[in-house]
Amino acid sequence: GTNTTYLSNAVNNYFGCNFKQLLNKYRVEYAKSLLLEGTYSASSLFRKCGFASQSVFYAAFHKIVGSSPLQFLYKAPSGHRKRFKVLL
Repeated sequence: GTNTTYLSNAVNNYFGCNFKQLLNKYRVEYAKSLLLEGTYSASSLFRKCGFASQSVFYAAFHKIVGSSPLQFLYKAPSGHRKRFKVLL
């Protein structure tokens, strides 16, 4: 098997963050794409993206994106924003 310390160091060296941070970046990118599709509301998205709770999802989203999921939608181009009036 692969040594966990080796794997952790490889992730840190290649991506510049630890495994949890890397995973959260991918989860948040997935959440952003789902939000822009308009399929899910911000409050129902956390489970779909692999977060344990809504508060953990919101904290990770804010840390990575710099805004809440709803603020992210408000900042989306106007062509996208029209689709989300119900969600906002």
